[in-house]
Amino acid sequence: MKRLLYVAAAALIAIAAAPVSAEEDETARLDFGGDTYTAGGDIAVATETPGDLFAASEDLSVDGAVAGTAHIAGRRLSIDAATGTLYAFGYEIGLDADVANAATLAGAEVEIDAAIGGNLRLFAREAEITGSLGGSALIAVRDLVLDAPVAGDLMIAVETVEFGDAATVAGRVIVYAEAGEAPEIPARVAPADRVEVRDIEEDDMPGGFADMRRNAWRAAVTGFIVSVLTVAALAAAAIAIAPAQVAAWREKALSHPGSSLVSGFLLVSTIAGAGLVLALTVIGIPLLPAAFVLAGLVGYAGYVMGAYILGVAIWLRLGNEMPGDVLRKAGLATLGAFVAGIVALIPLLGWLVVLALALTGAGAIVTVLREHRANPDAV
Repeated sequence: MKRLLYVAAAALIAIAAAPVSAEEDETARLDFGGDTYTAGGDIAVATETPGDLFAASEDLSVDGAVAGTAHIAGRRLSIDAATGTLYAFGYEIGLDADVANAATLAGAEVEIDAAIGGNLRLFAREAEITGSLGGSALIAVRDLVLDAPVAGDLMIAVETVEFGDAATVAGRVIVYAEAGEAPEIPARVAPADRVEVRDIEEDDMPGGFADMRRNAWRAAVTGFIVSVLTVAALAAAAIAIAPAQVAAWREKALSHPGSSLVSGFLLVSTIAGAGLVLALTVIGIPLLPAAFVLAGLVGYAGYVMGAYILGVAIWLRLGNEMPGDVLRKAGLATLGAFVAGIVALIPLLGWLVVLALALTGAGAIVTVLREHRANPDAV
């Protein structure tokens, strides 16, 4: 089973490579009311934005000043022009231009080499701050390097922290850490009477990091259970309403998984790509959200079917007979959704496998429908 999952992920990467590279230069952009909206594969926003900027891209650089608020997201982000207020979410974030007001950044690797006039909210795996902070800073980072002055208070939750020569805190320093594992705050950064260490495991900290972590775990577990049960319920409904069609989709995916995967990829790509192409005409921009919603619905329907197919494949692989009643088939959908959810926890590979399941399910549906349209007596 593990080998099959790796093969499915590898196949998805191979199939996706060509279409994406062919369309990576397509960019949708709208300037309206002083604001700029743009999305694409590789974007450099070179012109100034008098209002707010909304941008999303694989590789995104902001080279023109943003007078208002910059909302940007992508894998690699480079902010090389001044912004009013900044919200940035990505894997790699490089901030090399001043932010007049507050900044909120979340990523794996973050470098801040510019001044931030207001408060900083930073969430990352690794972060290095060398630009001055004009307000307070709330930082939750695994490994932190701070070599800059903080004009307000500093609240940190870190595993390791390194303070450079320029690191000073004018206000309080609040450190959240497990008992006995709090990092040392040098006196040159802040005197001991302004340093407070709080136990991150303490139960009597309402609204603190401990509550946030517990709530996150509860939400994750609850969301996982709800997701699995929702998939099972939808699969059961589909089986009860259209048993013959679902059986045909299942057999198509099991007998031709490769062609189903390709068909699903082409289907979702066509829907999303059509929305982007329409957006390029400007007139069709209002249809772009509808295209993305439709692509999402198709993908989710494919995931429901893919989870059911995965459960059936596991069940048959164990040497069992295919059940005939709806309840047991729904149980197989539950099994598939549970396994898919567990696999999804694997970084990168898990997401690719889940995506492959969704595309395979969607591809099986559209292939059978296309075959039925060509030969109505076949199904």
